[in-house]
Amino acid sequence: MEQTIEFLNKMNWFLKPFANLIIFFFTSRVGIISLLILFVLYVLFVLNYEIKTRSLAYKAVGSIGGGGRVPFLEKLFIAGRVLTNLFLKIISNVPVVLAVVIFLVFVVGISKGIETMDSFMKNQEKIRELKSILKQLDQRYKVAEVDIIDYNRLSDQTKMTIRFYDYAQQGFSNKVQNIEIQGNDIYFDAVVLNFEYSEIASGNAQNIVLPYRVFSNKVPQGKGIPLKLTDENDVPLIFKRNENDIYAVTPDKYTERVQEIMSYMTDKKKARAAGIRSIYGNAVHKTVRKGDKLIIWVEQTGGLVIKKAVVF
Repeated sequence: MEQTIEFLNKMNWFLKPFANLIIFFFTSRVGIISLLILFVLYVLFVLNYEIKTRSLAYKAVGSIGGGGRVPFLEKLFIAGRVLTNLFLKIISNVPVVLAVVIFLVFVVGISKGIETMDSFMKNQEKIRELKSILKQLDQRYKVAEVDIIDYNRLSDQTKMTIRFYDYAQQGFSNKVQNIEIQGNDIYFDAVVLNFEYSEIASGNAQNIVLPYRVFSNKVPQGKGIPLKLTDENDVPLIFKRNENDIYAVTPDKYTERVQEIMSYMTDKKKARAAGIRSIYGNAVHKTVRKGDKLIIWVEQTGGLVIKKAVVF
């Protein structure tokens, strides 16, 4: 099947430019106007040729009264004859015209058919890859470890450090995010993608959850502090995987598809096109004090959980 698609794509490489020209000239306003201009120029060329021929004939016979100038009424007669002959030629060549039209439609149809088939095959492949990615993310995973460095009662300010778990390294990332925030009732906010009715829903992975900011009882949600939990390719560390742990897709494809899933979180139109039922927020909170150590988890059900580090 892949070889057939490859052959058709090669054939379409030759057909597509012609198909695009045909579509341009017969469906677009500019194209139709261009064809009309060409037709008018052709008529004017033939008319000019006939008038010049008639003028030379007058000169040849030594016509008196104008040295070969064709009278206006005769010019009108020539114009009528040219248009009539052109019309009769078109009528007499209707079968040829129809054959040309059918051929042009055939070229466009073949080209568009190949494009549709190629697009369908690529979409099916993408769906298969996305289903595989969702299966690989269908687990309970650790997101981050939070250390409450200090809480100042007088200023009502909390200082904390956050380390994010990197599943490619099977351990915490070396990158530490330091956060200072007003208040001590700390909220971790996440965005949830619900794939329940999506074409790419697979297995039990109905929701994908990504924590993305911190706010508190003193800092409103809209002014929360963004979490720096992505790598240089904007892939969340919690969704990274070691090459040996990735199956059914190549590591590059895995990264590409995870990036696509992440784009759904900010592009609602794209998310709807992918069949995502809903995108909503999910925040969990904890009243903290100096010395607390917390761990944030995501459950298989798609919920965000925050617990003390001692036991889970």
